[in-house]
Amino acid sequence: MPTEVILPRVDMDMTEGMIAAWHVNEGDEVREGTLIFEIETSKATMEIDAPASGIIRQITAPVGKTVPVGTAVAWIYASGEALQEHAETGGAPDASPSVAGDAKVALSPQTHEVTASLDTRPIDDTTSSDDQPLRATPAARRVARERGLQLVAITGSGPHGRIGAQDVLRADTQRALADTNGPKTSTSQPLHTLWLRNDTSGAPLVLLHGFAAELNSWRPFSRNLSVVVDQSLGMLAVDLPAHGKSSDEAAGSLGAITTAIEQTLLAAGVGDCHIVGHSFGGAIALAVAASGSRVRVRSLTLLAPAGFGPECNGAFIRGVTQSTQRASLAAWLKQLFADPSLMDDAFVATAQQQLESADVRERLATLANVFFPDGTQSLDLRRALESVSVPVRVVWGLQDRILPASHAEGLPGRVAVHRFAKAGHLPQVEARDDVARIVAGNIASASMESVTRRGAVG
Repeated sequence: MPTEVILPRVDMDMTEGMIAAWHVNEGDEVREGTLIFEIETSKATMEIDAPASGIIRQITAPVGKTVPVGTAVAWIYASGEALQEHAETGGAPDASPSVAGDAKVALSPQTHEVTASLDTRPIDDTTSSDDQPLRATPAARRVARERGLQLVAITGSGPHGRIGAQDVLRADTQRALADTNGPKTSTSQPLHTLWLRNDTSGAPLVLLHGFAAELNSWRPFSRNLSVVVDQSLGMLAVDLPAHGKSSDEAAGSLGAITTAIEQTLLAAGVGDCHIVGHSFGGAIALAVAASGSRVRVRSLTLLAPAGFGPECNGAFIRGVTQSTQRASLAAWLKQLFADPSLMDDAFVATAQQQLESADVRERLATLANVFFPDGTQSLDLRRALESVSVPVRVVWGLQDRILPASHAEGLPGRVAVHRFAKAGHLPQVEARDDVARIVAGNIASASMESVTRRGAVG
């Protein structure tokens, strides 16, 4: 018989609670004791674990809904068990006894007695420097533990200064950016690079690809770009850590990746450059420009960049790192396009070749767990953008299903934002000629600014 998942009483005065977050979806398989949802009361936010193993069904309380103590908010079914109709339960204060550790809950006749395992630690279990209670959600505490951060050093953005998970992730990003300004440690080997067009003079264009791609993905775009940029402009593509032919040695943090990029460019003789970064590579490009690197970034073009908001398509990220069959991989890759017909067999075959190794997929999954944990973005680079003084252009497809185009809202006024109505997450593919001209214009504007500054000094 199915197991009832109720909203429990977590203190003596509690009569109702609000669903603050669901950590599972309808149809997900769960194991007893794993976190499935959070409730928020007037006093605390609590994490609620699964009372049994099985399949989550019939979730009745969406996020933001306040429900009485004892209300059944979901049911856990055995695999293959048929759905049942359930009488409404809950609402009476005595439907669930007060909780101290694990609590047994008397349920309706359709179900058996279950044990609801609760995390009953109060959120005010840490004190700040002035001995006042420090308020933090359970998710914030968990992320802080995972990343080695002290909550007392983080400013909360929630009610009454409560620290949320995004506050911790923002602090982690700021720490990583600060680390890139500190002493540099050498990597044992540079990242893999390829000159798509030889550097003949001046600052070349550096191309940083997105998550689960590699440097050869820039070849089609570089050909369009060659038509509209100065013929002396070199183009250097880089395999990011854990991608292509680069090792995963520097993939553990934003600071390590930016340092690896810097050292790789210096090893290639690049002291000045323009950068184009796509998606995850866009976040890395911005971090390099904001880090005070020994490599001088002259212009920055960001294509659907990560790091501008918490939302991302976590299912897509999991899909491309777990797919072992061409058909399943192709289904995920279609989400990159506004017009899936533009995805030809060669595109799928190339992606399959890149991801066919279990070792490669494992490296990417590890990277995703660092930068896209639980289907969110841990990078928050909006403040970093404010510190960059070079010409910046941001390009987004309005039909992007991986990183929402709404992340381009609210950027500094000096940042030029270009939106394409018939493009998805690959504007450099679906609006190739226009994006090439945008990049060329940004490089030209940087050159004009350089000439203007020299004239002012003279």
